[in-house]
Amino acid sequence: MLRHYFNIAFRNLSKQKGLTFINVFGLSVGLACFTLFLLFAINEFSFDRFHAKADNIYRVYRWTIAMNGEKAEGDPYLPSPAGPAMKQDIPGIVNFVRFRDSWGESFIKVDDHVKRSGVSFADPQFFSVFSFPMIYGNAKTALQNLNNIVLTRSKAKALFGTENVVGRTIEIKTDTAFVPFIIGGVTEDIPANSSITYEILGNFGFMETTPSGKRGVNNWHRSSYATFVELPAGSKLPGDVQSLASFRKKYYPDEEKEIRKSGFTWTGKDPPVSFRLQPLREAHTDTKVYGMTIGTVDPKTIWILLAIAAGVLLIACINFTTLSIGRSAGRAKEIGVRKVIGSNKKQVILQFLSEAVLLSILSGILGFILSRLLLPFFNKLSGRDIHFSFALYPEMVWMLIALILLVGLLAGAYPALVLSRFKPVEVLKSKVRVGGSNLFTRSLVTVQFVVSIGLIVSTVIILQQLSFMQGKNPGFDKENVVMVDAEGTATKKIFPLFKQALAKEPSIASVAGAELGLGEGTGWSRSGFEFEGKHKDVYENFVDNDYI
Repeated sequence: MLRHYFNIAFRNLSKQKGLTFINVFGLSVGLACFTLFLLFAINEFSFDRFHAKADNIYRVYRWTIAMNGEKAEGDPYLPSPAGPAMKQDIPGIVNFVRFRDSWGESFIKVDDHVKRSGVSFADPQFFSVFSFPMIYGNAKTALQNLNNIVLTRSKAKALFGTENVVGRTIEIKTDTAFVPFIIGGVTEDIPANSSITYEILGNFGFMETTPSGKRGVNNWHRSSYATFVELPAGSKLPGDVQSLASFRKKYYPDEEKEIRKSGFTWTGKDPPVSFRLQPLREAHTDTKVYGMTIGTVDPKTIWILLAIAAGVLLIACINFTTLSIGRSAGRAKEIGVRKVIGSNKKQVILQFLSEAVLLSILSGILGFILSRLLLPFFNKLSGRDIHFSFALYPEMVWMLIALILLVGLLAGAYPALVLSRFKPVEVLKSKVRVGGSNLFTRSLVTVQFVVSIGLIVSTVIILQQLSFMQGKNPGFDKENVVMVDAEGTATKKIFPLFKQALAKEPSIASVAGAELGLGEGTGWSRSGFEFEGKHKDVYENFVDNDYI
C-alpha cells in the first residue's frame, strides 16, 4: 500500500515539474543550511568524546574565587610538578599526562631542507590515556626515549612525502643548535572535535632539558602546562573539595597569608585558590575555564546559530505548505473521484503526506549534496576543519533521517488535512472553493515575512559591523608593512646586521623590530602589578627605537 502511495506521488510530481522544482529547491536550500549548522553544533558538543577513556579523564585547573571585585576564573595551565605530585599524593589517580602545546613554530631540518612547524610535548603515557590511533609504530613505546617524536599522518607526508617514516630522523632546532630526533610513531590526523592538537609531539622529559623547560622543573610558581589525570570509573575525587584543597595547601602552605598581605579579601570559607577537576568532555564548552589549543565556545552561541538555521528552514517549510495549498484546487476533481470509488479520509491524507515526504526526501538528498559542496566555505567562515564523517558523528545519520521525515510531515500535514475534507458531490459539481486566505494561511505568510525581515536586518547589521571593523583605522598605516618572523634565530646578533642591510635598499622606507608580531596568533606577553589594593594585568610588547 505504501509503495502504491509513493508511485502515485511520483507520477503527480513529475506532471508538475515547475512547481516540484520550486518546492524541492527551496526546501533543499533550507535543509542544506540547517545541515551545516547541525554538523557544526554536533562537532562542538562532541569534543573529545572519541577517546575510549573520555569519561574517566579530567583536566586539572586552578580556580580563583572572586576577590576585590574581580570575577572568579579558572586557569588550565599548571606547574610541571603538579601531575607527578597528584599521582603520588592522592589515592585513586590511575595515571597523569602533562601536555605543552606548541609555542610558535620551530625550525625543522629534513634531508638538509629547513622548514618550520609547531612542536608539542607530552609524557610518554600520553597514548595510553588518550585514544589517538597509531597507524605506524607502537603506542606504548612511541615516546619512550627522550629523543623520540610522533608525527601525524599529514605532517609525515608533508615532511617526507610518505606516511610510514618510523625510525627515520629529523632535526629540530632547540636553543642555538639542531638536535636529532627519531620518529617513534605516526598517528592519524587529529579529529576536528579534539581539544588537544599537535603535528609533531615530543617527549615532555626532553622539553624539561631545554633552557625554557628547565625553568619549570620542580618549580611550583611557573604555570605553563596542561595536566590531565585518569581516574577509575565512579571516582568521587572530582567532588572531593577537601582532598584537592589539602593537596594544594601542602605545596602552597603560605598562599592564603600572602594573598591577604597583598590586600585581597574574599567572602566564604572556601580557599581563595584551589585545584579542581574538569571532565574532559566539558572542557570545550565550559566558559569558566579558558581553553588550550582550541579555545572554549559558549553553548549559547551554538544555540543561536541553530536558531538562525531553523529560521531559514522554517521559511522553506512555509513556502512548501503555501504552494501545496495553492495547487490544491487543481486536484479537487482527483480527490472527488478517489472518494467516489471508495477512498476514505485517512487514505487521502496518507496519499498527500506520501507526496510531501517524497518531496522532502528529494530535497534532503539535494540539500546534503549542496551542504557538502558548501562545507569548505563554511569551514573557512567558522574557523573549523569539519568533515561529513558518520564514523565521527554517528548521530548525524538518524538526525538527518528524522529531520527529513519531520519536515515532510510538518510541511505536508495541513495541505493533506485541507484536501481530505473535500466532499465528492460538491467537487464533481464544481462547487468546491479553496479558501485562499484564512487565519492559518495568513499566519504562515506573516511568520514567514517576520522571520525573513529579521534575518535580512540582522545580516545587514552584521555586514555593517564587519565593514566598520575592517575599515577602522587601527592607529598605524598597515599598507606595505611586511613582518619577518625571526623566532628561533640568534636575533641579538643577526637583527642589527639584517636591519643595516635592509636600510641600504632604496625600496624599503624604514625597518623596526619588536618582541611580538602584529596580527592574531603572534604571541602575547602579560605582566601583573598591584594598584590601590587591586591586582591589574597589562599586556606588553618590547620594541626598538624606530617602532613608533
